Parts: sequence; structure tokens; C-alpha cells
Amino acid sequence: MPNKFITKRARELRQKMTLSEKILWQFLRGSTFAGLRFRRQHPVGHYITDFCCLQKKLIIELDGGYHNKIEREDKDRDNFLKEHGFHILRFTNDHVFDQIEWTLQTIAHELAVDGKKNFHDYIACVKFPQRLYALFAGVKGYRETQEWNNMSPSEMSC
Repeated sequence: MPNKFITKRARELRQKMTLSEKILWQFLRGSTFAGLRFRRQHPVGHYITDFCCLQKKLIIELDGGYHNKIEREDKDRDNFLKEHGFHILRFTNDHVFDQIEWTLQTIAHELAVDGKKNFHDYIACVKFPQRLYALFAGVKGYRETQEWNNMSPSEMSC
């Protein structure tokens, strides 16, 4: 069980999600991704994961500028999580911004590896939030807009 500091820090991080985390969370939240429950900023040991599906022991990490500077710590963290049975998928922020469909397909493919479900069953369950559709249909400059950067995950939903 994580200590009180880690739990408090995880709560703070949920309130200060990055834009890429907000966008990906719209696809993973509320058991909408293949009926699986993902948690955001979830403590595992003394680490806080970006997204975690406990049912499938899958962790999704989004790496941006901050993560690029701490590769050694990421390796230690990955080793700890792997020792506890978790599989880790890493994506860059640009994958979420520029290749969201590929990112979601990669997650779906990873979930289908266990053989219990077909890849297409997972990807068919993905709902594309209406409000995000315009972003990925070619609206320019969405990363820089203050409206999106300051928006909470609940405000981004339809």
C-alpha cells in the first residue's frame, strides 16, 4: 500500500494533468475502452503511473520533456513495475497529439495479446469523444490554446 505522501501526490497530479494525459484519459476513462477500468495517476509501490489497468496489469506512460531528462530513473521504475508483474507501454506526447488512432490501436493490440479477446473487439469498443473529433480532424494549434491547456478532464467530455 502506498504511503500518504505518494497518495497525496497522485491526487495533486490528477488535478494537474498534461494536455496529452487529458486527451488520452478521454478514451480510457469510465470503462469505455473495451470495458476495462483504467486509473489515472495511480500509485504502484512508491511510483505513480500515468494510467494503470489493474485487471490486465498494464501501465501506460506518456513521456514528454520531463521524462526525457530522467531516463535512468525510468529504467529503475520499469524494473520495479515489471518485477511486480506489470507490462509497460510508453508513448510520447506527440503520439497522442498526432497519432491518436495508432496509440489506441497499440493499446488495444496489447490488451488482446492474452488471447481472450480479439484485437478488433477491443478497438471496436473505443468511443471517439465528440469534442475531441475536431482536434484530430485537422484543427491547427490545439496544443497551444489556453482553453485546452487549462481544461479539466470532466470539461473535455461530451
